[in-house]
Amino acid sequence: MQLSEIAEFLLVLGAMTTQKNQKVKTVLITGGGSGIGFETAKLLVAENYRIILLGRNREKLQEAARSLGGASDRVSIHTCDLRDPASIKKTVQKIEGTHKGLYGLVNNAGVYPLGGISDTSAGTWDEAMEVNVKGPFLLIQAFAKAMAKNPAGGRIVNISSTAGILPNHFALAYSVSKAAMVHLTRTLAKEMGKDNITVNCVCPGIVRTPLHETYHTSKSELEQFYAKRGASLPLGRIGEPSDVAGAVKFFLSEQASWVTGETLVVDGGRLLS
Repeated sequence: MQLSEIAEFLLVLGAMTTQKNQKVKTVLITGGGSGIGFETAKLLVAENYRIILLGRNREKLQEAARSLGGASDRVSIHTCDLRDPASIKKTVQKIEGTHKGLYGLVNNAGVYPLGGISDTSAGTWDEAMEVNVKGPFLLIQAFAKAMAKNPAGGRIVNISSTAGILPNHFALAYSVSKAAMVHLTRTLAKEMGKDNITVNCVCPGIVRTPLHETYHTSKSELEQFYAKRGASLPLGRIGEPSDVAGAVKFFLSEQASWVTGETLVVDGGRLLS
């Protein structure tokens, strides 16, 4: 074997050894069965992360896991109702029993109730706060100690909305809950930095997700809505889940290891309009 061939062999062997010894990072994604959560999972699986998909609909989660290569040990699912603290506690216990350590948490799940001051019931208000704010808070609280013990530190990414900065029309509870997510991010970033845990926030604008299907009677009506809203934006189109997933992936990456308490708007220029 020539010297150049030996050198090449050692380089390949070294790369294989590094890859083998590299600890796989586990990331939990709420609302991971579709939309932004699923697209984020797709990006992370390609980067060799281990993914836990969390949601209320088991069938949807199972379908998402199959699409991500569900036979692999890199993807697992757990059902959980973020409106129920007992469900959250039970789910956290299951995850901690099957995973040695959590590196990342993406709080993506959310509800979008419509209504202004005279149309928003106490129940609607409570659901928005429970799912959009309290659920993420409880998950962060539950996993904080384990993240603090992780030699690689931890990454928390909260998905808020441009409505958390510029309130949406006739979406009082939603807008207030998303504003709370922005401030929760900043507050926790100040507290958790000492444990090498970063906490950042992504604020999407109008994105093509199943969330909007609920409020339109037909596919053609929905597409008209998307076209109209897209035309009003500087970039001339609505967002795709993959547009937001890239921002989430950045905050989870080593490139963002010195970034915390930040809010990244991904909206095609909506806040400029």
